[in-house]
Amino acid sequence: MEYIRDETIGWLVYKARYMLKKQMQNKLKDYNISSEQWSVINMIHMKKGCNQKTLAELCLKDGATITRILNILENKKLVKRENSPYDKREFLVYLTDKGRNLYNEALKVVFQNTQEINSIFSVSELEQLEYLLNKLISNLE
Repeated sequence: MEYIRDETIGWLVYKARYMLKKQMQNKLKDYNISSEQWSVINMIHMKKGCNQKTLAELCLKDGATITRILNILENKKLVKRENSPYDKREFLVYLTDKGRNLYNEALKVVFQNTQEINSIFSVSELEQLEYLLNKLISNLE
């Protein structure tokens, strides 16, 4: 039996993820943020004041990667880290006013991009794709 990389589910999921990420990168370049930075900004917006460890878990990043991304976002004055009032060893992460403005502006582009991608499929195909991907994820956890 010959191994054909282009036909494996893992390769197809990887290729789709790569292409989706590349498309998002192009859409976000005017905002001077990467798709990874966007995912962190989006999660901070949704989970205001969460700690770095939780943020890393929610964004599917390791601790070093989330620290690197937060350092970049902090240098761009998009996020701020504050000491937790409950545990001085942890930082809580918030968007700055500049970060909230960027989020609100970029959200329009992200939403439009999502609509473009979704328009490839019918409603039933989207539901089936979501079901199948969730089934795959739950069996890999």
